[in-house]
Amino acid sequence: MSYPRSIAILTGPDTYLDHIGVLCTILQIPLIITEVETFNAAKEFYPQLDAHHVEIVDLSLSFLAENFDVIFQSGRFWNLELGSVIELLYKKKMRFVFCPHGNSDKGYSFKIHTTQDVSLVYGEHMLSLLEMSKALDYITSTVKTGNYRLPFYLQNKKFYDDAAKKRLQELLCPEKRTILYAPTWHDGENPSSFFSSCEKMISSLNEEYNLIIKLHPFLEHFHPAETYSVLSHYENIKGTIFLTKFPAIYPILSLSDLYVGDFSSIGYDFLAFDRPMFFFNPLEKNAANTPGYFLHQCGIEIPSNVDLKEFLALNLSSCKTDYREKRKEIYNYAFGKEKESDQLKNEIFESLQETCKKK
Repeated sequence: MSYPRSIAILTGPDTYLDHIGVLCTILQIPLIITEVETFNAAKEFYPQLDAHHVEIVDLSLSFLAENFDVIFQSGRFWNLELGSVIELLYKKKMRFVFCPHGNSDKGYSFKIHTTQDVSLVYGEHMLSLLEMSKALDYITSTVKTGNYRLPFYLQNKKFYDDAAKKRLQELLCPEKRTILYAPTWHDGENPSSFFSSCEKMISSLNEEYNLIIKLHPFLEHFHPAETYSVLSHYENIKGTIFLTKFPAIYPILSLSDLYVGDFSSIGYDFLAFDRPMFFFNPLEKNAANTPGYFLHQCGIEIPSNVDLKEFLALNLSSCKTDYREKRKEIYNYAFGKEKESDQLKNEIFESLQETCKKK
């Protein structure tokens, strides 16, 4: 089949590269990146990617309208902001494809939605959240992609594992097990556990575990003073690493023996490794049957005011074995079956063709 002229645009943080950047390599389409640091990360971590740095002020509507028919993006408001303007000025109907930047439990209560031509979803879990929030009413077509990022990592495993070792090997104690702590940021639904639990984790666990703390980029962006206060106090402690500017997540997950989180989408990625998972509950409310806590059923919730070292020691074995079937079940629900690159590419562009017929 013939494919429409397509471009992807990234204006967000470098962590989005592990999503829309990987997708671009599969679809064999170029990615315009507006931030120079993100562009540099793309060249370092995704050499297969056809990446181009264009400042946002230099990204003209005429260039987009004349050269492309489809824009892939990870911002929900691109269609709303650009679609009508391009149609008004250039008499052209630009199509937009939304690429998610993680599978999380967030968004279930959102009430403000924008129209989308095509929205990509990993599997049934994301589709159910779109339906629950009524966002599905504003989407013309959806395509289930499966977990295309995991096979991409496995195909390039040596490259990414070497990059992770280069960054982390001298900072990790080889005789210790490694914990990945991946707190989310304060959004409109659930708070981050970072400010209430990070220092407690370091003081309790540093002697026995390596700690890789994967900072959410929005923690630094929206709470710089509080975030850098924690970093400056603990950044020189052997075996404790605040990981930033490393967008590829799967080589970090591969190094980690267990996961501690709250509501981050990284927890869903970690399911692929079937290793113990523990969760903070910053709101200290009953998580049962609450959509925002769906992933918490794959591991053990950490009570407040508990001795973390003792708690992990007592529960690590049972967490590893007792939740194995649940982790497998939720992974399959979240991502479904993996698809070959050609199949995924064809399904996305066939969906675009059908969308054009509907409008």
